[in-house]
Amino acid sequence: GSWAGAVGPTQCMPTSFKRYAVDFDGDGRRDVVDSMADMIASTANNLKKDGWEPGRTWGYEVVVPQNFNYLMADSSRWLTLAEWSRLGLARPDGKSFPRPTDKAYLLVPAGARGPAFLMLKNFRVIMKYNPAEAYAMAIGHLADRMRGGGPIAQAWPRHERVLSSAERYELQSHLVRRGFDIGGEPTGRIGPRSRTAIKRYQHTVGLIPDGFASAGLLDRLRTR
Repeated sequence: GSWAGAVGPTQCMPTSFKRYAVDFDGDGRRDVVDSMADMIASTANNLKKDGWEPGRTWGYEVVVPQNFNYLMADSSRWLTLAEWSRLGLARPDGKSFPRPTDKAYLLVPAGARGPAFLMLKNFRVIMKYNPAEAYAMAIGHLADRMRGGGPIAQAWPRHERVLSSAERYELQSHLVRRGFDIGGEPTGRIGPRSRTAIKRYQHTVGLIPDGFASAGLLDRLRTR
């Protein structure tokens, strides 16, 4: 079990067990700890009832053109894949989007220097299971690799130092003091509202508004 009360390899919460667990192996009991069949079927049932669209993917890695307006990278801004294409976004392998009318939002988890992704509805469904972008991306990418897909094409900015929780708290505090809305009090967790505040600050000082909480950004907030 976990600190939050989840059990089994797929970390099933008690409330989720009551709603979604199924006896898929037919032994008369729902077992999400030791029965692989029950575990996988229960997780699939959870995703299905949360809105998973069969036969569709979770998202696509995309290459962002130079001079792109990163204020467009916002989880509330959903455009069709065709509209994103017209803005210059393309898949690294040059393939077209199978369903150009599907809607997606742009996520740049490591800022303008890292890879970019167009996230579809199924990504939001994974986020319902576990509301952490890194977790949902890892699940989606693992599924792609299991189906024979390749690795993420664009490099991650591994030179960037990851901020500690205390540093993220300090960064949020600086933003609040400057009048930027992070959606509440500083917590040390960088969520969508904090990223939006970072973008607005970056935009006002002439930086690329990618919403990335970097060490360089914190240093600038400390000194200016």
